[in-house]
Amino acid sequence: MIRRLRRDDSGASLILVLVVVTVIALSLSALLSFADTNLRATMALRDQAATTSAADAAMKSAINTLRNGTFSGAPGEQCFGTSSTLSLPLISGQDSAAVRCTGEPAKVLIHCPSVSQCNRPGAALLTLGRVPGEDGVRIEQPTTSTFRVHGTVFSNSSLNVVNGALNTNAAVYARGACTGVVQSTPPPSCNYSAANALGDDPRYAPEVSAIPAWRALPPCTTPNSTVVFEPGHYDDAKGLTDMMAGNSACRGSTWWFKPGVYYFDFRNGGADRNPLLKPSENVWTIDDGRLVAGTPTAASGVPPAGVVIPGACDNPINGANARGVQFIFGGDSRFAVKSGQAEICGTYSTSRPPVAVYGLTSGAAPTVALSGATALKPTTVTDAGQFGTTNAAVFADADGTAFGTWKYKKGDASTGAVTVKGFTPPSPIPAGSVLRSATVKVVHRHSDTAATDPLSISLTPNGSTAVTGSAAGQPGSSSWRTDAVPLDTTGTGSLAKAVNAGTFSGATIAVTASTNSKVDETQDIDAIQLELSYTPPAFRAASGCVVAAPYTGSGSSTCALITAVNNSGNQFYVQGTTYAPLAAVDLTLNNASEQVFRFGTIARAVWIKETGSFAYTGPVIEVPDDSPGFGVSAYLDAYVCPKSASCAVAGTPALRSRVALFDSDPASPAARRRKIAVLSWSTPG
Repeated sequence: MIRRLRRDDSGASLILVLVVVTVIALSLSALLSFADTNLRATMALRDQAATTSAADAAMKSAINTLRNGTFSGAPGEQCFGTSSTLSLPLISGQDSAAVRCTGEPAKVLIHCPSVSQCNRPGAALLTLGRVPGEDGVRIEQPTTSTFRVHGTVFSNSSLNVVNGALNTNAAVYARGACTGVVQSTPPPSCNYSAANALGDDPRYAPEVSAIPAWRALPPCTTPNSTVVFEPGHYDDAKGLTDMMAGNSACRGSTWWFKPGVYYFDFRNGGADRNPLLKPSENVWTIDDGRLVAGTPTAASGVPPAGVVIPGACDNPINGANARGVQFIFGGDSRFAVKSGQAEICGTYSTSRPPVAVYGLTSGAAPTVALSGATALKPTTVTDAGQFGTTNAAVFADADGTAFGTWKYKKGDASTGAVTVKGFTPPSPIPAGSVLRSATVKVVHRHSDTAATDPLSISLTPNGSTAVTGSAAGQPGSSSWRTDAVPLDTTGTGSLAKAVNAGTFSGATIAVTASTNSKVDETQDIDAIQLELSYTPPAFRAASGCVVAAPYTGSGSSTCALITAVNNSGNQFYVQGTTYAPLAAVDLTLNNASEQVFRFGTIARAVWIKETGSFAYTGPVIEVPDDSPGFGVSAYLDAYVCPKSASCAVAGTPALRSRVALFDSDPASPAARRRKIAVLSWSTPG
């Protein structure tokens, strides 16, 4: 019997079950693996987010601390008060942070929306004179040389490049003719007639409206030392020149002019000279040593003897914290650098150029007269002598009703005297004043018509020595006579010295009357008064040879306000604006290591002479370009320490930023009033 095999799908079902089980197992395994990976990623991302959050909070805290502080970027200053690290324990949950600050050198802001609203001049070189026969700009140099300027050149008269070329990166304008090679962008505009604010006098005002206190010259005793000058008014050009000569007692020294305003109104020569000063021209010449004017760059804060120039004082083109000087020149006062070195640094400002050298354009020094109704009078009788009364009011006014009387008896001593004191000025006479005249007026009479009554006067300023004078007297009369007795006529006596030093506070006057009468008579004195006239210090407009024109570069009739020679041993630099609209500037260049006139030059005329040895190839005169600068900037590095109560600045920072701080006055940051900008924000690595 044949048995038939049974066919069904029970075996296939088993295989299918095994496949399904395997697929499900593999899927579960993959799913579990993915879940584990996702869980790990989630935990890592959560930690990263926590670190980022902590770093972000730390950075914002550091920025806010800077905003509320006064950090200015000065050397040695810490960003956060006493430290440059800001510790932030547990700033985010269990995480701590720390931020390290690294300050950058202060930057300057040069922003000029218009010529009148700018803290630098509109032109690098601006000459204002329109004098027939006088070149506004004159450049003499070898034919192969190029005189370079960074900024606009504008001459309100002619521009004469005698040899070589004038080159600037900006425009050139001349209201007169241009002679020689002029290289500019765009090409030069000569015989220019259009209105242009760049060619106008900016009319800068001096930094002060009243002249600073008069100063005597500092002691000069030790060679190769540092001689310190205080801000103030100086009137002795000869004294300054002798101090800064190669044979002076302090030869080879550094002449440090502290930051502040200096007024130079020399009275050694001319009609307004001070007889107490040695006669000379009103020109201060540096013939030895090194002049440093402004805040020193030396770490000690005092420029040493032999200091290197340039770079001896803070330059306002490099730092908003630069605090320098302003040298103001009045009258026909002048400044010359012959064989010494000089660097004059101005003061940075956000609202005006840092004018370092200023030539006055207005002002006069009127003479003050204490005479007539304002004459000085006695207040005390210190010795009544033969005139009997101790009432000083008797001798104060010429009223003819109250007076002192000496009753002379024939055969008595032929002189009678009275001594009175007082004569105090109604207001103090300022130091630096020059005595112009001093007169004692005596109102008197005597009875013998056949005799005369000569007078002798002795005036002793308080605390000083006497000056004397006399009058011949007059014949007797019943009428009152006035004798005016001049004193200290040379202007060099104790009275002139007291007036000049500002110490005259009054005086004692002894009046001695004589008689050659042969009979009995009476001598009466009704008034003893002192009349003074003096010239107090005052801002005086440029005058004398400084304003004489045309400037020819030689001769005694015309003078430059600044005459300087830069050669192998001499250096002259103005780190700031030079403003002298009524005067000429004359510069001879044999050597230089950087720009000579920074922040521009404004004058009536500028004459430049270069020699064949002048090798400096950069611009001699410049103005800085506009820049989106700021007062100070700093780098901030934020470090995060998870699950720690403290944090050290080590390893790679979690966040880094660079910030800029803006102040209305970068030199004096105001806490909580500063603006701040984030310049960069990044995660290192």
